[in-house]
Amino acid sequence: MTTLAGLCLLLAAVLDIAANLLLKASDGFRRPLLGVGAVGLVWGAFGFLALSLREVPLGIAYAVWGALGILGTTLISHRLEGVRFTRRAWAGIGLLLLSVATLHLSL
Repeated sequence: MTTLAGLCLLLAAVLDIAANLLLKASDGFRRPLLGVGAVGLVWGAFGFLALSLREVPLGIAYAVWGALGILGTTLISHRLEGVRFTRRAWAGIGLLLLSVATLHLSL
């Protein structure tokens, strides 16, 4: 994977995380501008994901994008909202990180 494809994949994940945070802040679209912003960020995330697919196989790109989005959203909500994790939850986060690293190394 080239640096550009990896950067596109990383940007897709960052936009996905930002979209998730805006969606939460929209309070079920009670704050419609935030909800619309979340939708716009998801479109941007899909755009960068599509660019990464020029070089990265779909299955790997989608798995990495999804895992990074889950990890980022989970860790940021842990930090911002004080969500407490059990040891089992931390183990799951570790497994996700290990999975992403393994997929990345397989390219």
